[in-house]
Formats: sequence, structure tokens, C-alpha cells
Amino acid sequence: MPGFYDNSPNFGFTQSSMPGLPTTLDQINPSYYQQIANFIAANGGRLASICGVELYDTLRIDAGTMPLRDFVFYQNALGQQQQLFVSGTPYTKAEIDVSPWIVGGGQLAKGYEALIWQISVQFAIVAGNDTTLQTTGNFNNLALDPGAPTADIGMGKYMRAFQDSTYFVLFVNQTNFEDGPGWRFPAGPYGISGDTGGQDDGWVNNGVGWAYQMPVMRHLPELTKFGIRMKVQNPFVIDAGMAVRVRVGMCGIGLQPVTG
Repeated sequence: MPGFYDNSPNFGFTQSSMPGLPTTLDQINPSYYQQIANFIAANGGRLASICGVELYDTLRIDAGTMPLRDFVFYQNALGQQQQLFVSGTPYTKAEIDVSPWIVGGGQLAKGYEALIWQISVQFAIVAGNDTTLQTTGNFNNLALDPGAPTADIGMGKYMRAFQDSTYFVLFVNQTNFEDGPGWRFPAGPYGISGDTGGQDDGWVNNGVGWAYQMPVMRHLPELTKFGIRMKVQNPFVIDAGMAVRVRVGMCGIGLQPVTG
């Protein structure tokens, strides 16, 4: 009887048993294939215009008491102003904050469309405060000197506070779709976990590596209003010196103009 290591490997991927190899569609739910084919055909079969896309947006959260108000992601585009969530201090958004595909008012730019199959929410909480934070300009609340931490942070308790205190809902035009507390939309492949230098240098993840996958992909046409609304429903305190990020992502395939 052959031993375990004599058997052909099978990692659960499409055609991954030898002699087949993993395919480029391994991470895509097979039930999506027809919808993807229809999407491409409806746009003239322009495969050169198709790319993988992660539509992301970021909210910078500064120290203080979390206000009981909503924030709608994807409404402020690249180059537009946004505010720190607690103090309201303004800054101008850059590519590190928001996907360049987004235009003002929560829309994809002219000529851009997306089929979305995955939603993720990342609560970026670290175990120790930065030595200093930026306090002016468009860098406000970003790290200035990330070196020796000035204080330890109970990152697990803060993760629980964010999961327990926030509610998210995806909408397209006036219709709501997927919704739930922060824990319902794990950060997936973009999460980070672990300690690297002791209890004051680490990161805790929203979820365990799997992002929420939709039963049916959502089509985001060009110049069509959409967003993810975050409702804060518990006014917990962000300690002095902390800098937290809430990042939402919508993963799928996109269609864009091709020039040149």
C-alpha cells in the first residue's frame, strides 16, 4: 500500500491533482464563471480591458471618543478632502487612501466598470503607539517616527470594540445589499496578525484569512452611485497617541479604457 507521500497531491484547487496544475481561476467561485463571461461579452469581448481590481478606501481615526455618526466610504475621491474621524481635521486623499478608479460622489469614473465578488473590512490596530505621528498637512495622523512605542495598546480589546461597535452596509443607488457588524466582513488576504518584537509590536486581524464572498457578484456600472456605509453604534474611546485605520475593500474584476 503506497504511503501518504506517494499519493498524487490534491490541494482543493481546480485540476490540482497531478498531472493538472492550478489555474488562474482557482480563487474564483465556479458559479461566477457564466456571469464573468456575460460581463465580458456585453462589453465587446475586450479582454485587453479586463483586469483584477481591489476598490479600496480608508478612514483615518485619531484619538478621542468615537462619534455616533455614519461614514460612507468611496464618496471622497483622489485629490479631494476628507477629515480625521474624531477631530475633523482635514487632509487631501492620496493613492494610499483610495482607489484611483473612484470619482467624487461615490462612482466609478467614465469608462470603468466592475464585477465585485468579495467585501473586506480591515481594522488596522497595532500593539504599540508610534513614537510620533504626523500632525500637519496631508500626512496628518500617519507615522512620523514608528520607532520605540510610547505605550502598549490592548489591540485584542480594541479589535473587539470595533467589531462590536460598527455596522456596515453596501448600497448601489438606493438599494441596500450585504450588511452586518464589522466581524461579518473579515479582512481576508489583507489582514495581518502576530507579534514581531514582544507585546508592544504586533497586529491583530479582523478574521482568520478568509474574506466574505457574495452569493452573486455585484455589478458596478460607470457613473453609478455606490458606497459602503459605516454606522458607529457605541461611543468607545481611542486612547491618546493611537492612530487606527478602517479600510474597506471590494475585490473582483474591472473593465477600463485601454489607450496607446
